[in-house]
Amino acid sequence: MDNNVPFIVDETDDFAVVFKPSKIHSIPLKKKDGGTLFEWFASQSSSVFDLMHRLDFETNGLVLFAKNAESYDFLKTLQNSGGFIKEYSAVCNNAECQSADSDGSYPKPPSLYIENYKPSIKEPLVIESYFRPYGTGRKLVRPVTEIKKHREIAADRGNFYRTEIININKNVFTVRIKRGFRHQIRCHLCWIGFPILNDPLYQSLYQQPINSELALRSHALLFIDPSTGKQKEYRIDPVESLLF
Repeated sequence: MDNNVPFIVDETDDFAVVFKPSKIHSIPLKKKDGGTLFEWFASQSSSVFDLMHRLDFETNGLVLFAKNAESYDFLKTLQNSGGFIKEYSAVCNNAECQSADSDGSYPKPPSLYIENYKPSIKEPLVIESYFRPYGTGRKLVRPVTEIKKHREIAADRGNFYRTEIININKNVFTVRIKRGFRHQIRCHLCWIGFPILNDPLYQSLYQQPINSELALRSHALLFIDPSTGKQKEYRIDPVESLLF
């Protein structure tokens, strides 16, 4: 598998699972933006309707495209009901991150007792918060544990955004989310003191080498096929197998 170029993992009449390399945008952020994953897939497929979710510019891995309005509506309803699961792997540092800011931009992190607990899918370690934009140009986000009227707060259908840690193997974390917010996993892992390796935005202790790649990958998608009603599961190598 070439991590530097996009490719189609699987494609049906209703959807396509596509690999996004790091350092390209999922969709155009401005009208003049080019070279996005959406544009690449549109040039490869006979039909495309919309992208069901995005990955950060620095993140690589699997994304799901809907190829028609009917499948988009079905998958969107599935997302809203929590039936669309995205699984990520991340190589983390137990290191200083932006949570050490003296301005108190982070609330107190949750106590997860990571060293004394073996998480699983049935009993995950859960990180939850709202989010707010932060920093110059609003490039970052910060977790928020209570809604304040004077701040712009993002909530997941009125509730906390939820990140579930389902496995920890040395410094490799496997996490699942059902609905996500920009930088959610990067921010949540940094919040509890485990920033992702090579994260240019949320890790401050180590100076990163030039052209280093964020050690975060969307390696699995689980959802129901719009046509058959059967559970689909797509997986590629998690990031741990590439770095160890």
